[in-house]
Amino acid sequence: MIVPKISVIVPIYNVEKYLSRCIESLINQTLKEIEIILVDDGSNDNSSKICDDYATKDKRIKVIHKKNEGLGLTRNAGIKLATGRYLAFVDSDDYIELDMYEKMYDIAMSNDCDFVRGDAYKELPTGKMLNDNLTSPLKEGIYNRSEMFKNILYPLFGKLPEEKANKYISCSACKSIYKREIINKNNIFFESERKYISEDLLFNLDFIVNSNSAYVINKRFYHYIKNENSLTNSYKKDSFEKEIILYNELKKRLIKYNIYDKCSLRLDRFLIDRTKMCIKKEILGNPNKKEINVNLNKIVTKKEIVQILHEYPIYKLPFKYKVFYLILKYKINILLRLLVFKL
Repeated sequence: MIVPKISVIVPIYNVEKYLSRCIESLINQTLKEIEIILVDDGSNDNSSKICDDYATKDKRIKVIHKKNEGLGLTRNAGIKLATGRYLAFVDSDDYIELDMYEKMYDIAMSNDCDFVRGDAYKELPTGKMLNDNLTSPLKEGIYNRSEMFKNILYPLFGKLPEEKANKYISCSACKSIYKREIINKNNIFFESERKYISEDLLFNLDFIVNSNSAYVINKRFYHYIKNENSLTNSYKKDSFEKEIILYNELKKRLIKYNIYDKCSLRLDRFLIDRTKMCIKKEILGNPNKKEINVNLNKIVTKKEIVQILHEYPIYKLPFKYKVFYLILKYKINILLRLLVFKL
């Protein structure tokens, strides 16, 4: 039996409008020795039939139909079935460049890398690009274990106090290919996004700490389609509490892996930056205007936030971040509401 070079896992839920474009970008890859695992997460539109139809046309496609459990657990069903040397993940409303996996696999094999990380386009359904002017903060090339930790792993948890926004490194699992042997040996799976708000971040943490080398290629292969949800539509009452849950879980795992001291300031800034977005959504997106002040008070008095702002070196921050941190620290909610469009 020939082992596929890459197993591509696609979680699917009610995406009949975009699914064919996604699958076509996989079956037409220049790397032919791939396994395509379509995991239907209990879709109730035409997605299930589309999966089955493609499976009859291409023997490389495997289809799983399962009850709805969400993105993370659906990816796990694919991981358990996968047989490829490397694993890759594609979300079903996105698509990829046709040479993505050939380029990444060749790099992985020629450099004996545990994973290879590429870059992504961010675009609207209309095709308009949103990140044309952004450049990766990572240099292209191979990274040994210590370089990988310093330059890739630690920055996933946030920026250092003095760093500006262009130092952000995405935690998306869809940009990379991962050696399956490491995933199997260390029993690495995705958490449910219904429990933790960033399942990709936790997955990358668990994978990288068990890896020895990486390669970064600064080419955009992946097309991430960003839906134009308004703040009202994207507002969720429990978003902030989920950020706190994620923060505490990350802190626990970083301590377990003995790297918390390298990441503590990054993680604290990560939580405050995510809190800023929660505040913005609260002010602009909560349809119940009477609740806003109550919820803002819950945010600014949360023990994790209070402790971070008490200890954090605010003076090192770039100016606009410094202003926000001080407003948050002294709980000046009226300024949060007045300056919401500047957040």
